[in-house]
Amino acid sequence: MKLILSFALILFLGLFFFADSSHSAVQQSELTKSITRGKALYMETCITCHQGKGEGAPPAFPPLAKSDFLLKDPVRAIGVVKFGQKGKIMVNGKEYDNMMPPPGLADDEVADVMNYILNSWGNSSKKMITVQMVKAVKEKK
Repeated sequence: MKLILSFALILFLGLFFFADSSHSAVQQSELTKSITRGKALYMETCITCHQGKGEGAPPAFPPLAKSDFLLKDPVRAIGVVKFGQKGKIMVNGKEYDNMMPPPGLADDEVADVMNYILNSWGNSSKKMITVQMVKAVKEKK
């Protein structure tokens, strides 16, 4: 009887860990797809100002590569991509005072671009930006 219970416990734990790793693989696959879509959108919408490697064009356009502004507060960054940016900001210790008009992206496109930016050029995000996260961001006036 103990042998059967031990076997059942091992089987249950194995299924639990397999299901958990399978879920992680699915989430990673979704992130990879989002990054791919985001790269295409970035090339269409963002590259002119922020350049091919996210280095920006100082002093007018801030870098996205290794950007403390993005990495410190991804929710704020979602708001910038979704609604645009006006006024002074500090990025990597340098002040930028230019306007970024709203790019007119749908919420799913904002999530994709954010996932691309947060996982490119030395940026490494541990969290996937979702459409629900984008929808939750409200414009600050």
